[in-house]
Parts: sequence; structure tokens; C-alpha cells
Amino acid sequence: MVCGELRKPFYTLTTLESEEEKNHRFLSLFTANESFIHAYVRRLVYRREDASDVMQKIAIVLWKKFDQLQSDDDFRKWSFGVARFEVLAWRRDLARERERLVLSTETIELMAEELDRNAEQLDLEKEAILQHCLGKLKKDQRSALQDMYDDESNTPALAQKFGKSITGFYQWIYRIRQRLAECAKQVAGVT
Repeated sequence: MVCGELRKPFYTLTTLESEEEKNHRFLSLFTANESFIHAYVRRLVYRREDASDVMQKIAIVLWKKFDQLQSDDDFRKWSFGVARFEVLAWRRDLARERERLVLSTETIELMAEELDRNAEQLDLEKEAILQHCLGKLKKDQRSALQDMYDDESNTPALAQKFGKSITGFYQWIYRIRQRLAECAKQVAGVT
């Protein structure tokens, strides 16, 4: 730093964002990860109805504690931690209310730890499979998919860019996605 130069204050994006931006960011992250969180909870909670109740509580806690999230990239890991504590709280309350046999806290902790270890590995495997299958597509097909997922995508302009009608473009994208899904199933060994 040059002598006399003022240091700029450090602001994170979350410090400067409006409530509306915060709401949008939370909803985007939550909806993108909700199925993963639900799958995590379903592995720890036997009954589907109970898992749905726990998911509602998790969503509320995630929203209330959203300011504690350090990075958007950590949302899934952070939400799994919140989910773990909510499942344990649900289990404790269930044991009090119903006074019936439920899994011990230690068993749930062991299951949650195992799921945490496996979740990162599964994400890496899914990413590797996706990259492999994307590599099998033609360059224009990869480009079209990337453009479709770009936040600023404009379907009529994309259809024109790739020399297709809007309907034809949607059908083309659908077929590309089908090829990706088939490839991913084949590589993953899913029938």
C-alpha cells in the first residue's frame, strides 16, 4: 500500500445485497439443493411423512440462519449440517412424544457422517460422468446446452443462432438432453 493511500473497506456481496436479492439468492440455492437435502433426510428418517415434516423445519431454519452461510458454494454442505441437527431434534422430540423405540443419537450421527463422506464423492462422480458425456456431444450441441443454461439466454435468439425454429430448437435441446441422460445411465451402470 502506498503511503497516504486509504484502504478500501472489505464488503462481501451479502453485506451490500438488498432483502429482495437475499430472498432470490436463498430461493435459488434452496431450490437447486432441495432434492439433495430431502434425499439426505430420507436416509435418516424412515417415514416419508416424517421426512416431509422435518424438511419444512429445515427450510425455516435455513432461511433464519441464511446470513450465517459463508459462501454460496458451501450451501449444500451447510444445509446438510442444519438437516442433521434438525433430524436429531426431531428424533429427540419423537422419543419424548411417542416414547417408542427409535434409532439412538449415536446411530443417527454415524449415518449422517457416512452420508456426508459419500455425498462429496457422489458429487465428484456425477461431475465426472457429466463431463465424459458432454465430451461425446458435438461442439454445437455443447454450445447450445451451455447457452440454454446461461442466465441471460434468449431462446428466440439462440434458435436463430443455431439455424432452427423455436420449436425445432426446443426439440433439438430435448434430444441432446436425452442423449446425455442415456450416456450418464450407461456410464453409471444404471439400467
